[in-house]
Amino acid sequence: MRPQQGFSLIELMIVVAVIGILAAVAYPAYQDYVLRAKRSEAMNALPGVRLEQEKWRANNSTFAEAADLGYPKDSVDGNYRITILSTPAPDTSSFFATADPYHSDPECDVFAVGRDGPAETVNSVDYAQKDLCWER
Repeated sequence: MRPQQGFSLIELMIVVAVIGILAAVAYPAYQDYVLRAKRSEAMNALPGVRLEQEKWRANNSTFAEAADLGYPKDSVDGNYRITILSTPAPDTSSFFATADPYHSDPECDVFAVGRDGPAETVNSVDYAQKDLCWER
């Protein structure tokens, strides 16, 4: 009798099944990790807008309009569109900026920031995900 050389079909199918189960568990976790990494891009870009606005206000009496700072523009990796929103005409003591994703993100659609930090409501638009998304 010859010694066995190689794998049987059953052994090979068991290995394929185990790899399939591992992939089914790992892929959703990987997708969640990628979304969180993209969210951090927005969370890093918006404080930069706040800093630019404060620098502008140090040299002027009001906050800058979007065109003064060259907005709207894309974030560093191009996953978000950063926009400075116009505040109501008499109010020049504040500003708001948003980061709108180019990708689908069901939990954290738009990030918003104002003079005082992450914003829940901007010009009567509700950004209720503030607590959910900014604190991850």
